[in-house]
Amino acid sequence: MHDIKTFTKTPLNKLKNLCIGDKIELLTYKKDRKITIIKKDLAIYNVIEDGFKYKEFDNVKFTELEHLLKQLQSVEFPRSNKYFLKLVPQNINTQLKI
Repeated sequence: MHDIKTFTKTPLNKLKNLCIGDKIELLTYKKDRKITIIKKDLAIYNVIEDGFKYKEFDNVKFTELEHLLKQLQSVEFPRSNKYFLKLVPQNINTQLKI
């Protein structure tokens, strides 16, 4: 559970340390709305808005991500004081085929 004042800072710091294919989900307190950020390349991300509206933003650069998060915060988290941040690693099939 994080304070809404850190809505842009905390996810951006976590994204720098993620592997390609990993996701971050930002959820409301009631968990009925969420924003998913998927790391596609070193500085390219896909953002999925799933709540009041469903919208996908493909190939968003890291420099544009902060502005986009601020816009989505006003739509999806208008009266929220807290939010959940969930790290979702990429599903890797570790089974070896011989």
